[in-house]
Amino acid sequence: MKIGFLTVGTEILLGDTVNTNLTNLGKLLNDAGFQLDKEITISDNETEIKTALDFLLSECDVVITSGGLGPTEDDITKETISKSLGLKLELDEVHLEWMKERWKARGLMMPETNTKQAYIPKGSEKLTNTQGTAPAIKINSNNKFIFIFPGPPREFIPLVKDELIKFLNENFEQKETDYQFVMFFNQAESSLASKINDFKPEGLDIAYLASKGIIKLRFDRSSVEKEDADQFLKKLDEIFSDDILAYENVTVEKVLSNMIIKNNIKISFAESITGGMISSLLIRNPGMSQHFIGSDVIYTTDSKTLLLNNELDQTEDWEELSYNLTISSLEKYGSDIALTILGEAGPISSSKYPIGTIFICISNGEKTVISDHKMNGNRVEIIERSTNKAYWELIKFIKNLN
Repeated sequence: MKIGFLTVGTEILLGDTVNTNLTNLGKLLNDAGFQLDKEITISDNETEIKTALDFLLSECDVVITSGGLGPTEDDITKETISKSLGLKLELDEVHLEWMKERWKARGLMMPETNTKQAYIPKGSEKLTNTQGTAPAIKINSNNKFIFIFPGPPREFIPLVKDELIKFLNENFEQKETDYQFVMFFNQAESSLASKINDFKPEGLDIAYLASKGIIKLRFDRSSVEKEDADQFLKKLDEIFSDDILAYENVTVEKVLSNMIIKNNIKISFAESITGGMISSLLIRNPGMSQHFIGSDVIYTTDSKTLLLNNELDQTEDWEELSYNLTISSLEKYGSDIALTILGEAGPISSSKYPIGTIFICISNGEKTVISDHKMNGNRVEIIERSTNKAYWELIKFIKNLN
């Protein structure tokens, strides 16, 4: 069984919108034991939609579409698919009245153009969209199944979970894969792969994904004997234990948040180069309200001076400055651990330090670790890599306390 995904949206091809539905669909299918095999993104054009749909139906057993179900004239996905399959669109009076009542509840009258959302292809099955007005649709076309879903992620994702995956579980066997993930830090992709090639078992299905200082290793345990897979994982731990972030597909900030909660740590930050990103990503994880005390974005000399309560020497050494800011953060918030990060993101250096230089100081009052690093990339990449590096240094600091 093969699954195809058709994304309709000129805005995606123009770069105005990121296709997060593709990422989410792939992950949700994989978590459920299925695999997305093909994906096509096209503009809001009738000919392109028909051509792409014909191709995916020739290659796949199940096709999911995303986008083009809105009330405007450029929303033509449902109409084009119906025409391509020779299906007449019929007005669903019940759904139309529901839409009108929804508008009325907001004190508004539904525009006439929205009526098009209540038309359903004859012989299809209407699926409940709990987050929007456009119904999702399922069509059986010669034992090829088409799921027509709206584009907004808040509508698309629940439909994938509640309708698509339920259908797949009831009608198809799951793929015989057993993916294991290992997350690495402080490793170059090519160097890591070269070392692993020396001991990986023959026939092992393995892949690497590098992103912002982190390397995600994925291998399929079912591609080799269980004993070989277990031995491979054991060897990874023996050789790279100091550089392994996690043995699951998880973000570095999630690993840190779990560690903070487990150890009942109260933490504070003083961020310069990262501008609050370290704090922002960390608090997306539930449970941090009991542990994240506060943060200062000390982007300017004046803000650093305020935290330190003294005048700041413009030429001050960042190693000393990061230490003083960290101690000030500990005192200000009464936290168990404080972290300070300073750095130059570019494109023009505002200090004596080269672009890409960062200093990280972590302290609990008794133990202090200060490190400097060189980040590569453009301004945004340097900031993102610096954020991940700060998380990694903090993870190591907490590990070494235990």
